[in-house]
Amino acid sequence: MRTEKEILDLLNRGDEEAIRFIFDAYYEKLCLYAEAIIKDHQAAEDIVEDLFVSVWINAKTNPVHTAIKNYLYKSTYHNCLKHINKRRTEDRNTEKLHYTLKDIEIMHHETSGYPLSGLLVSEIEKKAEDILESLPEQCKKIYKLNRLEGLNYPEIAARLKITVGTVKTQMSRAFQKFREGLKEFMP
Repeated sequence: MRTEKEILDLLNRGDEEAIRFIFDAYYEKLCLYAEAIIKDHQAAEDIVEDLFVSVWINAKTNPVHTAIKNYLYKSTYHNCLKHINKRRTEDRNTEKLHYTLKDIEIMHHETSGYPLSGLLVSEIEKKAEDILESLPEQCKKIYKLNRLEGLNYPEIAARLKITVGTVKTQMSRAFQKFREGLKEFMP
């Protein structure tokens, strides 16, 4: 049985056995810890997996000098906070786009008696269709499953056999494209 210092030294030299040992010792515990913070099982696993990849990739260039347990828990905690902040930003952006699309629907209904305003609505709808068609294939598919079929993120992830994090990222990219493409029509 090696000491923590020996394992840390092996890790910092790029020894695969060391990262495997650390992974086996801490992965499940860190996943439970992350899930307790963010309340999302899949995202918790993604955060912890990303942490281990980062530790492994950076082992030689940015070695761990503190107690490995403290380092892993502190890093997991900070990565969870980043995830929460990113999710809040995505939720706000989603809400903004939702209201913008609702405004377009309302505008279409309220202005149906005014031919010139109907042209504006048609122009916006055409632009939105063009943006949708210009999205990368996976992004477009995820967006359509969510917006047209009404599936939520976990349902999309299960259907496409991808992570919920991937679905969130792709939806965020789609919303960004819509915001950029429709900004000339927004107040």
